[in-house]
Amino acid sequence: MLLLCLTALADDLPPAPEVVTVPTQMADPPDFGADASLGYAFGSLLGNWPQSGVHGAVLGRYEAFIEPRTAPGPRLGLSLWGSAALWPLQSRVEDGAEDTFSYLHYGLITALRYDPAAPVSLTTGIGYGRLDLAEWWGGPNHLPTLTFEAGARQRVVEHGFIDWMARVHWATGRDPTGLGFEEWWLAQLAVTVGGHLR
Repeated sequence: MLLLCLTALADDLPPAPEVVTVPTQMADPPDFGADASLGYAFGSLLGNWPQSGVHGAVLGRYEAFIEPRTAPGPRLGLSLWGSAALWPLQSRVEDGAEDTFSYLHYGLITALRYDPAAPVSLTTGIGYGRLDLAEWWGGPNHLPTLTFEAGARQRVVEHGFIDWMARVHWATGRDPTGLGFEEWWLAQLAVTVGGHLR
């Protein structure tokens, strides 16, 4: 009798609800890209102080992008770069005496790399920097510079590239008398070899 009652009660109960398992998926972590390169620039510093001529410079840069190297592009990022005068050195004249001079130049550029996966792609940038002249009329001269660059990025291996660039820097600073201002221009052709770090 008890068994019949339990069976009747079991028949009257509603079916158990089905348990639905929802798969949990972790969100993709934020990703970014980075490039590093080193090379040589050949150019000329133009102004009232330097003599007409050309000089060389070593150029290094580290670039951080908001997208990884696998992104189809264009990739927007910041380029931290530094340059130092190297052989050959350009000349200047002070008080009738001619001598060579060197400099340090560094800055930050907003860089745009159009298609990192293409065999050859466009590269442009604009930013600010500082040009340090140590031997300017017996004392240092620090010039804030506005930098423009444009060129081509040639892909040579899967994660390696060569940048062929034209760079122009413009600055104004006080003249040797301290009473007026003078313009400076630095024009360069540069080639750097680098790789995609991310």
